[in-house]
Amino acid sequence: MTALLYAHPASHPCAAVERALELKHVSYRRRDSIPVLHRIEQYARFHVVTVPAITFEDGTKVSGSTAIMHALDQRVPEPRLFPTEEEHRIGVKRAEEWGDQVLQPLARRIIWAALRRSPSDVMLSYAEGAKLPLPSAVQRVSVPLVTRLGVKANKASDPNVRADLAHLDSHLERADTWIADRAMGGEQVNAADLQVGSSIRLLATLDDLRPRLEGRPVYELATRWFPRYPGLVPAGTLPGDWL
Repeated sequence: MTALLYAHPASHPCAAVERALELKHVSYRRRDSIPVLHRIEQYARFHVVTVPAITFEDGTKVSGSTAIMHALDQRVPEPRLFPTEEEHRIGVKRAEEWGDQVLQPLARRIIWAALRRSPSDVMLSYAEGAKLPLPSAVQRVSVPLVTRLGVKANKASDPNVRADLAHLDSHLERADTWIADRAMGGEQVNAADLQVGSSIRLLATLDDLRPRLEGRPVYELATRWFPRYPGLVPAGTLPGDWL
């Protein structure tokens, strides 16, 4: 089986799907778009504005990380991303849903708030390894516009991000609870591991936040499934009183 994955650089739900493809040994090509500007292309292709999205070799199109993972389980059963045993499956689905609906947008808001306060080179570090449809000089010039659009599109206002950071520890504790309850963190990877782990791994690219993550079970999970992740925001970027 082969697939075409539509993504943009450093997207955590895209990273989750890409890792699932690798773990299931699915051959795929990745097509990257410019963050935020990808919305126009995605609507033309899939009638949605977000990534990830995927086209399978039979022409089937699926968008959204959760829907893609379900589709992968149907097409390539092993390793299963959603367990067959009902009680375990319910726990995984709850953790995965929380990762998708709560943690992913929180991580997105925080990263855009940090990028708004960073030089262009910092944002370009998140495009490491990506094949973007623009020359590097144009990418550099476009950073301020893309950043402003990203902050607005993701509602990464100062009050929202301050609230996210104020409640970050409670979110991390909830993720650690999912691991303690065995909905995540087992030897066999599942969809919740990838959805939650990719968001934590993105947050770990912020030097300001890494000390709050290191040593936690969810940080170990994130670095296990995502040992490498593009991008780095130096310490001191986010206002000190926010932390």
